[in-house]
Amino acid sequence: MDKDKRYSLFLISPAQKYVNYPAHTELSRIFGKKRFMIPLALPVIAALTPDNYDIKIIDEEIEPIPENATPDIVGITTLASTSTRAFQIADNYRKKGIPVVMGGAYASYRVEEALKHADSIVVGEAENNWKQCLADFEKGELKPVYTCDTFCDYSEAPLPRWDLVPMNKIFQAAVQVSRGCPFNCDFCIVSQTFGRKMRYRNIDNVVDEISRLPSKYVFFVDDNLTMNHKYVRELMQRIQPLHISWGCMASIDIANDDTLLTEMADAGCFNILVGFESLNPQSLDETHKKHNKGASIYEEAIRKIHSHGIHINASFIVGFDNDTAEEFDRIFDFTLKNSLPNINLHILSATPGTRLYDKMQAEGRMYPHDFAMNAGHFPVLHYMKMSQSEIFEKYMQTIARLYSFDTILRKAKQLFGNGNFAKPGADISTGLKFRLMAIIIGNFVFTTDKNRRKLLFFMLRNIREGKIAKDRAFAFMLSMLGYHRHVQKHLRRMDEYRNLIKPYDKGAFESFRLQHSGLEF
Repeated sequence: MDKDKRYSLFLISPAQKYVNYPAHTELSRIFGKKRFMIPLALPVIAALTPDNYDIKIIDEEIEPIPENATPDIVGITTLASTSTRAFQIADNYRKKGIPVVMGGAYASYRVEEALKHADSIVVGEAENNWKQCLADFEKGELKPVYTCDTFCDYSEAPLPRWDLVPMNKIFQAAVQVSRGCPFNCDFCIVSQTFGRKMRYRNIDNVVDEISRLPSKYVFFVDDNLTMNHKYVRELMQRIQPLHISWGCMASIDIANDDTLLTEMADAGCFNILVGFESLNPQSLDETHKKHNKGASIYEEAIRKIHSHGIHINASFIVGFDNDTAEEFDRIFDFTLKNSLPNINLHILSATPGTRLYDKMQAEGRMYPHDFAMNAGHFPVLHYMKMSQSEIFEKYMQTIARLYSFDTILRKAKQLFGNGNFAKPGADISTGLKFRLMAIIIGNFVFTTDKNRRKLLFFMLRNIREGKIAKDRAFAFMLSMLGYHRHVQKHLRRMDEYRNLIKPYDKGAFESFRLQHSGLEF
């Protein structure tokens, strides 16, 4: 092995075939970007790579893969929703004699399948395996699988290689401060992948990374940033002087700590993604998400979080065994009552590696669909009380209602009339201000939708009265416009989507099961 030899490495994030609206694709375009945020995995893998590699990070959502380039080795990260495309990319490189290494959630839990398309699979966390994988590659001795029985020591993490990412094409950078989750929800892969014991980075290490980021807009990708209140409180004190604007994920019990919410807002938090998941207590019990208590505690918690000027991005899933189509109406009414405009609504899917997937397989409720459909807006299994067509049609009707400007206007009037969002957010450049104002005028003045104009006039009045900061008012309008545009694109593809679903639709599973057991209705 020549230690002085240089190698070229492509690290690739495959494009999703079907992109759902929570990915903020349309909002990114409004801001003149290609994508809201790229996966953190590739900049981290690049940081773990030895210095004798010339690395190119390629995110297909941002730029195409160079057709004629011949790197020495290729690394591809996989999700269920990108696995089909990942395999296509891998096959193309292997035909050229270029070795391919796959990692990520899908390849880690479908090793035998992935090995049909790759020379090697790095299972789970890369910190313990990636350098050995490359060392074996240099010797011409790549092993089929690299895995480790223990989790990595996460107290110190290398600085992600954001210098290899075209930051002018994305809106925000990702940061991770912890791994693991003590909860064990049936539909979630996190505790299986990273363990149920929380591992935290040293705060100095985190702050150093944030201070070096090429963006003032940040998203903490931790599945529950506020799990350890003492840790997060210290983190807030340390990042407040950095003047970043950021979002995160947290459980609803963050509302019980007013002091921490104040510190988060002061440190630049503008948005928290909360996994409500369901308003049906039976569905929460079914999926073992027992730390959520249901609608009875949600309403006061929402009010508290909003009172600190922090938006809630509310995540819901429909399709659990106790769910009927009425759940969609219950969710819509709940979000209207509680002034929740940012809604991530998903149809339940079962991802390889989760207990839900194993259960669905055992019950014969999975079918051989294209995993590219696992993007949150397609039915991909047999649901107990709803047919595929029923759940899909009701889902599309509901997101169309959620992101109509009639609904958006009603929620805005409830949310912004009390002055909770009067504190300005992060500064934006003069050039971007002119661009965004032109978009506001074009879409909220010169429009046939009277509710858009009403929303603009409502926001202008509240800006004038000091009840909402100008940047936050316009950011809200543009984010809602992005959601609305994306949903409208979905609606224009309904015939195509229905044709995808129809071959698998055998009705509600409980009815199908009765029919095939010889029982009568």
